[in-house]
Amino acid sequence: MSAEPAPRTPNVDAVCPLCGNAIAPAAERCESCGMSLAGVGHRPGPFTRRSIWIWAGAVFVIYLVALVVVATVH
Repeated sequence: MSAEPAPRTPNVDAVCPLCGNAIAPAAERCESCGMSLAGVGHRPGPFTRRSIWIWAGAVFVIYLVALVVVATVH
């Protein structure tokens, strides 16, 4: 046995899914290609469930306003 530690295998979280370059575990973007790493590995996702519902509600309200405008014009 040797006193040298065994070479580390690359961690799945340590590789950019777009370009394959090594990334720091706490990095928010790949330094090589600039891809956002939100939702990759153990990082939090880019959107919360609440923000998605707020956007869906806003789009629905805009749709209803457009329907009212169209109905009153004709």
